[in-house]
Amino acid sequence: MAMTAKAHVLRDYDKQRAPETDQFGEEGVDEERLHNAVAFTSLLYNQADGLVYCGITAYDSDIFYTFNPQTLEFTSLGWADVGERCDVKVHRSLCMDNDGILYGATACLHDVTQRLKAPGGKVFSYDPKTGELKVLCTPIEHDYIQTITLDPERMLLYGQTYPVPNLFKYDIAKDQVTNFSYIGSGTHISVLDDRGRFWGSYRSRGNNLLCYDPDSDDITWFDHGLPNDAAVDGMTNGGDGYIYVGSTGGELIRLDPETAKCEYLGKPYPEGRMPGLMVGEDGLIYGCAGNAREADVAKLFCYDREKRAFTNLGNLYDPELDTGCYYAHDITATDANTFYVAETDNPHRSGYLWECRVDL
Repeated sequence: MAMTAKAHVLRDYDKQRAPETDQFGEEGVDEERLHNAVAFTSLLYNQADGLVYCGITAYDSDIFYTFNPQTLEFTSLGWADVGERCDVKVHRSLCMDNDGILYGATACLHDVTQRLKAPGGKVFSYDPKTGELKVLCTPIEHDYIQTITLDPERMLLYGQTYPVPNLFKYDIAKDQVTNFSYIGSGTHISVLDDRGRFWGSYRSRGNNLLCYDPDSDDITWFDHGLPNDAAVDGMTNGGDGYIYVGSTGGELIRLDPETAKCEYLGKPYPEGRMPGLMVGEDGLIYGCAGNAREADVAKLFCYDREKRAFTNLGNLYDPELDTGCYYAHDITATDANTFYVAETDNPHRSGYLWECRVDL
């Protein structure tokens, strides 16, 4: 296998040009940084309209976009018109129900000292057919939402908050929030197993696993977590009865939801982090991993479950722009050969949307 990578630029900002200033524009942040210092954090491909939906980080609250792979155009979906100034990110919070309605949630960047001044993160819906963007609820006052997981059969949405880490459930039909309260930490992204049970983690002398069963309305708090006490970074349902977990240590783990047993599958790169995982059309597990904090650039890999083997697909590097992906955050695919990766946390410039074409 071989891969070519191309970076698509929404807005750009040279972070070395000026020192960091107040991120909400209260103490003289310049307009260029306010509008152009962006990053990509959530991705979701919609086969119905052929668009990649992008949750981004932006200090001006313009945080929800589409990207058209055919025209290479970005289009704002207008969150800045309905949100407030603390809504500066859609972190790992884009899902779609069986009717093609998208659901998202807003995250924050402000310091904990500002927490009580902020209203709280919102769960929202977007109808691609009509363009209707609707705020559904603020699940927990003052706290913002780092990640959501949708159960499209029961129409339940699970979320985890920040800066105070709570776990909540939102019944969309009933417009009813259940706060399961403080969990000490949270997963970067969670997942449902084949029985519709929600899997996540909590902090208690370590990063332990938890499982919520909506049928019994009960949480199982396991007294173990991933190998090496790593935190959950990425998660995906493998479609084979197992959950595949990428750890903050850069390790791939197979979780059996019937026993909660974790099996170490390997580590494709020396670096840490494995935030994005998905099952490709060919049945391989694809993921983005590594980061420029520890090595050169972030990378794309795949894992063959039958052969129990990793393949390094290559670096996320654009030779035309002469730049690489600093830290990959999420992954989606438009077809069997084309993947899109979100870039965030670049200390030198704005984050880009990376298009990766894999030659199978």
